[in-house]
Amino acid sequence: MLFKIGAALSASLLILVIATASAVTQKSTLTWPVAVPTRVAATAPDYAASGWSISSPFGWRPDVERPGQWELHEGADLAGPMFCPGCPIPPLGDMTVTHIGWDQEWSSDPLHEGAGVVVDMTLQHPEEAGRILVRYGHLHPYRVYIRTRSCTQTVDCPVYRADSQGSVSVSCPGRVVQVVRSREQRAYAYATPGQCRASVSWPADYLPQGATAVTFDQRIVLGAASSDAAITFNAQLPPPPPPITPTASLPPIP
Repeated sequence: MLFKIGAALSASLLILVIATASAVTQKSTLTWPVAVPTRVAATAPDYAASGWSISSPFGWRPDVERPGQWELHEGADLAGPMFCPGCPIPPLGDMTVTHIGWDQEWSSDPLHEGAGVVVDMTLQHPEEAGRILVRYGHLHPYRVYIRTRSCTQTVDCPVYRADSQGSVSVSCPGRVVQVVRSREQRAYAYATPGQCRASVSWPADYLPQGATAVTFDQRIVLGAASSDAAITFNAQLPPPPPPITPTASLPPIP
């Protein structure tokens, strides 16, 4: 089983493993930690599990945001050559994905707080290893870039320019976070895959050119990274009024 979440992965991966029934046995399909390269699919190359290292273990550690205090690290941060932007995620065994979303969806900045984008999985054969939840975190989100443009031509609008007057909204299955807003472009991030909708509302004196709403779904393709979405909304401004030509005065009547 080989899968990808979002456009890419971060250089480190947070793994949280919780055993809720019995201990992992030798019959378990769980493959981590292991000391030899492991093939995760018949058509996939081996990945060198022995090259992994734990950059931050489970347990109490100094809180970097609050000097002098400690925080409980509820996972294990792994580092290694396989954890890189665009790398696929190797599952720890025969897993079933149960949840994809923000670790702290309620926070003011879910993209950077907690474990960011997380994927929860359970073993497909709990009778062999007990009920185990595996969480991957610090993954890259899905992203969509939207630009709004306008022109003042009356025919065909050959030249469009950035215009910030359009009011843009994006809705997805989970919370959407706006990460960039400028005159040229807006950028949004979201964690839960599925069908999204982007729309624009123009001022009353703008004439939309093309669609004002677009649905999109950044589907995950097995063995390929999903690409970011890019959408452009165009509109036409009314032409400026023609200049007023002064009326020539008539000579006085004798």
